[in-house]
Amino acid sequence: MKVKVISRSTDEFTRERSQDLQRVFRNFDPNLRTQEKAVEYVRALNAAKLEKIFARPFIGAMDGHIDSISCMAKNPNHLKGIFSGSMDGDVRLWDIASRRTVCQFPGHQGAVRGLTASTDGRILISCGTDCTVRLWNVPAANFMELDDSSDNSAQPLAVYVWKNAFWAVDHQWNGDLFATAGAQVDIWDHNRSEPMSSFEWGKDTVISVRFNPGEPNVLATTARYDLL
Repeated sequence: MKVKVISRSTDEFTRERSQDLQRVFRNFDPNLRTQEKAVEYVRALNAAKLEKIFARPFIGAMDGHIDSISCMAKNPNHLKGIFSGSMDGDVRLWDIASRRTVCQFPGHQGAVRGLTASTDGRILISCGTDCTVRLWNVPAANFMELDDSSDNSAQPLAVYVWKNAFWAVDHQWNGDLFATAGAQVDIWDHNRSEPMSSFEWGKDTVISVRFNPGEPNVLATTARYDLL
């Protein structure tokens, strides 16, 4: 009978001083740990997720709307400017840096469902359940730097009344056309009070519309029931 004994000298793994690191004996043979890379990947992924969970992404809140916010749009010509519309018909231009209302656009008698700005950022278009499309002049960028924003209300450039409620609007890139979505898709011009053309697909309500930035004459829409 053979007896094998594993013996280890205490001098090889005992620390001489309390400040010394504890020796750990490892076998770095990759054949023994075939899932080492996968385990390290999972650990790194979990660490990244935990870092995002414990981060603080909330920057601040902008108060002013009385009712729920129903739509938002950015100003392509001014990075600090953002538009918002609410269920009570209130449309506002905000300065994100100072978190204040720069200008109000009153006029809608129902929920504002769509907001969009022209490519140059000079024209704001709003639409809603009151069956109207309204065009507004957007204040210049230097106007947003003013500290006094009391009683800054804009008047619409044009008001187009139509037969049905609107659910979305989008402006053509580098053009004067814009599209609205509702019972049908209507193509409008800034200077015309009626649509230039209309598209409809059965009885389904169109709830969104977007122009293609690369192909300005191409747009996409989505309807309420599984229709693109």
